[in-house]
Amino acid sequence: MKESKELGMEYIGKLRKNLIVEYFGKKVKVEGLFKRDFEKEKLKLRTINGIKFRLSEKVVNIPDVGRVKIVAVLMENQKKPKYLVSTNHKKKAENIISEYMKRPKIEEKHRRDKSILDVEGNYLTSEKSNIGFVRFIAMVSNCIGYLSHKYGLSFYEVIKECSKELIKKGFS
Repeated sequence: MKESKELGMEYIGKLRKNLIVEYFGKKVKVEGLFKRDFEKEKLKLRTINGIKFRLSEKVVNIPDVGRVKIVAVLMENQKKPKYLVSTNHKKKAENIISEYMKRPKIEEKHRRDKSILDVEGNYLTSEKSNIGFVRFIAMVSNCIGYLSHKYGLSFYEVIKECSKELIKKGFS
């Protein structure tokens, strides 16, 4: 999260329930922050992309990251909420949930990429996955090297600019 925020990019992801955050100057675990909200069952039922949720949101401070919005989401058929976070503390809770729900499509792309590169399993656990990972890194390194030479930028500057552009295009 910290690196995304420093690069000016929004981060949306899942949080651990035992992460300590600061809320109005007090340090509290994420789970404790929303406990009362879900116990009272006063939260309205909302529908996002055809899925029903109850949600609660709070803007908190995470040390070394800054102000973020945390959304506790309880799906209709679940007993425990999931905790989602966005480094854009002004973003609507519904938009955070909607964007997080795109994650399965991203994971499907990763599976497809692993298939193309002939990579299996997790990295560092099998010889075949490591060979595929090395191939992928070599391709990326060559591409960045070419762009670095062509535009007279450092390796890091190319990575930073490409990352910003890819993320912008992904969200537009």
